[in-house]
Amino acid sequence: MAYLKFPKPEPRFKLKNHTRFIASLLVFLLMVTAVVVALGKRGETGDSEAASVVVTPFVPPPTPELTPPPIEIPAGKTMEKVKVVIDAGHGGDDPGTTSPYEDEFYEKEVTLDIALKVRDLLTEAGIDVVVTRDTDTRLANNQREDLMLRAQLANENSATLFVSIHVNAYDLKFKGARQVNGMEIYYLNKQPIYDGFNSEQFAGIMGKAIQTQNGIYNRGIIESDLSVLRNTKMPAVLVETAYITNQEDHDRLKSDEFRTNTAIGITEGIKQALDILEVFEYEGDLYVFKETGS
Repeated sequence: MAYLKFPKPEPRFKLKNHTRFIASLLVFLLMVTAVVVALGKRGETGDSEAASVVVTPFVPPPTPELTPPPIEIPAGKTMEKVKVVIDAGHGGDDPGTTSPYEDEFYEKEVTLDIALKVRDLLTEAGIDVVVTRDTDTRLANNQREDLMLRAQLANENSATLFVSIHVNAYDLKFKGARQVNGMEIYYLNKQPIYDGFNSEQFAGIMGKAIQTQNGIYNRGIIESDLSVLRNTKMPAVLVETAYITNQEDHDRLKSDEFRTNTAIGITEGIKQALDILEVFEYEGDLYVFKETGS
């Protein structure tokens, strides 16, 4: 039997460099792996972003604003803001009393200095205050009109309390005039605007408070029909701080320490009076109850 022999086929290509082929294959496999990893991370990031969009962060509800409870106003009363009027006596071409010991030393400068000190102390304590003057002036050239305007200013401001500051003097033509010294507080009881409190009580409180602070001799309280006391509608006092005609008192009036202590005493007297009136705070301001129609 004869067998057919087929010639051995020739290969289509021949791998000449085995090392280069293997290296190329490894590079290709690494590239494929890198692409797969990158696609996997992208998928994870996308899921995370999607989750952040879906989940709504917790936002606490806003804190409600606290509204102060309404004030119950007693029958027959009105509720008004606390305001104190401080009156520095005289001013401008009205010097007030004059010193018999020193030229150009006048009442008007002492009263203004003390009044402004009281204003600052009251303001620091959170008490609203109005001064009738804060410079060397007067409210009117006519004395009667000037005094009326001081009282009118207090009435228009619905003042809670009124304090007028002065310096006393004794007529030197009288024997022993230079020996008269000390402080006096004047008042005039009027139609009451507060339960259980009037100008006489205010005067007593004021005299003790001032004496405690500056140590001056307290000659007591005196009822008098003075213009600023008669024409003001609220409890009012007039403080005669010292006698300029007495040498010892004169030296006090020249002293900044005495003026400061007197101002502190006046301020303390006002605070004590406000405590008796049961002043209260509402929405950041001080208020007091007054009689209706006062």
